[in-house]
Amino acid sequence: MPKLLIGFEQMPSRRDVLGFGSVTLALLAGCTSGSPFGGDTQQSPSGTEPAETTTPTPAPHVQVSSVSVAPSLVSMNSPDSIGTYGDRDKQFVIARIETDEQTKRGRETFSVATDGETYDSTPVRDVVRHRSLWGVDSPADRSIDDFVLFRVPKPLDAESVTIQWSNGEHRLNDEQVSRLNRPPTTFEVREFSAPDTVTSGTESTLTLTVENVGSADGTFVAGLNRSGPQTAYMPSTAISIEVDAGATATWTHSYTPPVVSRDGDISFQFVMNWRDGDERASVSLEPNE
Repeated sequence: MPKLLIGFEQMPSRRDVLGFGSVTLALLAGCTSGSPFGGDTQQSPSGTEPAETTTPTPAPHVQVSSVSVAPSLVSMNSPDSIGTYGDRDKQFVIARIETDEQTKRGRETFSVATDGETYDSTPVRDVVRHRSLWGVDSPADRSIDDFVLFRVPKPLDAESVTIQWSNGEHRLNDEQVSRLNRPPTTFEVREFSAPDTVTSGTESTLTLTVENVGSADGTFVAGLNRSGPQTAYMPSTAISIEVDAGATATWTHSYTPPVVSRDGDISFQFVMNWRDGDERASVSLEPNE
């Protein structure tokens, strides 16, 4: 009968031969729990079920799709008009959040982190009256469910700013950080005018000119509404104008009133609400014969 030799440079002793014989018998009997030569295959003991494998729960998907920085917010201040909200020494970071269904149900906790401070998100209802934000990504964002709002000091005095959640973060870009670091400034409205009279069905243009009389660059924010024709009152649009310190900037808004008869509503008015008050411009309509 041939001798069994596995990697030995000399003849095995009687004890070695007996040891190899035991291994051979065990393999033939199929009673080992794994390969004696380091393989990964395992067998369950006779009469038992394999242990259940628990699939780990995937981390929630969270993505910040856009970020806005604003010294004040534009939102409904009555059932049919918009105005501004926010204190002079505060400002806002508004982040649009994209999440999966699981995260929407659980609602992640978000915060803004700077070099040495952390600011928790602010419930929108703590700042504005109604569930709407105007002028964030579109003229009227009717739902706040996909937004996270942060109220932070103005100025923020930070070198870097990130939005953080349980398993990730989003870093604000240099321009956004620069805006957050600007101190409050002061604006004056130099012009808020529209033509005295326009023909119904003809475009009317409103002109707004503001001056930044402070020492820091800033953003002028306002809500524009319209009263008439054929409507009592309604929001038009949010206004946001970047104005350098000591400079003026002009913004225009066009509106085409409907065709009206002589016995109908033959006038309308633009009304702008901003932090320091309101401005009005009235327009009379000439019927389109």
